[in-house]
Amino acid sequence: MVGASAGVDSTVKARVGNASRLRKLFLVSTVRGGRYRFATRELRRCVFGALVLSLTAGCTTSTAAPAPTSTPKATAGALGGARRSSVVTYASAPKSVQAVLDHTGLEPVVETTGAKLAVGHHVVVAGDVDPSDLSAMAQVGDDAVDEVDQLTGHSVHGRVLILAPATEAEYLAWGGAGFTDAWGITRYLAWKGAQTWITLNLATGGLDAGTLKADQPLLVHVIDHEMFHALTLKPSGRGKAPLWLTEGFAALAGQQQATVWPRTPPKRVTLPTDTQVRTDTYGYFLAWQFVVFVERRVGQARAMRFYFAAVSPRRHSTLNALSNRYLKASLATLTSRWKHAYRKHGPIGI
Repeated sequence: MVGASAGVDSTVKARVGNASRLRKLFLVSTVRGGRYRFATRELRRCVFGALVLSLTAGCTTSTAAPAPTSTPKATAGALGGARRSSVVTYASAPKSVQAVLDHTGLEPVVETTGAKLAVGHHVVVAGDVDPSDLSAMAQVGDDAVDEVDQLTGHSVHGRVLILAPATEAEYLAWGGAGFTDAWGITRYLAWKGAQTWITLNLATGGLDAGTLKADQPLLVHVIDHEMFHALTLKPSGRGKAPLWLTEGFAALAGQQQATVWPRTPPKRVTLPTDTQVRTDTYGYFLAWQFVVFVERRVGQARAMRFYFAAVSPRRHSTLNALSNRYLKASLATLTSRWKHAYRKHGPIGI
């Protein structure tokens, strides 16, 4: 969920063994006793699962003062023959890699745990879990950056930091304070050159495993979803866009790896309010469904132009005016067409 003018605050809360708390899962709608199904679109995501041996769930996005954003997860084990990221200590890392962590102000905290750094092409993953898990997460992070690049048409310069603490206590110390039930958060520090980093709550409960670290598809999804927020949202522009837009488009990005959907989708749909995205059982699902409908109707390029115009810190036009300009129809018209299509054909992509 996106909120607060300081930054984005979108949190997905979930704990295995407590069905009522699964309501806030990204693209997940829970009915007590309900089951979840994953549609993996890329085999490499499954391979990655073999690399991460025990990850937990919780994912949010925040800025200077934490503001969350949600996503699901996935983990990895041993990637036979796949590319591996080098794993080094903070002290032995190149200055350019150290700087990625220094800008957060968390390097003293991370160093005291004996954390290692997995250096990928687009990301640096710092954590005290097994080095092979760090390397696997770096691969997923690199893939996520490439996928966001393809989706948005924007190239990424520099590396994105992903923190992978082994315990929930470390998660809180490494940026997760205030979001104890989240799978992860994305933070933005506007006063430090807009430094962005993602903190994963690997020790918290997953969906199909005891921890996010062990729940491979969900961990991948969480990283992808949060990476979209990290690369496309600016602290000063978040408060202007509704959560259905920011979370729906992040869901569109995350869907490229794995999609989680409710066993029993709603019979009728409506564009969710910010409150509904945060608290309603179907909030994220509805946001995702509407964005997918729009993207398939107008095309990826036009949909992304609309998204960037809507989240721009310099936006002065109303959302409806932007919809007419980029999507060639008002939001009311698009919503009506979406409802009609949903009643006739059901959910998209399920």
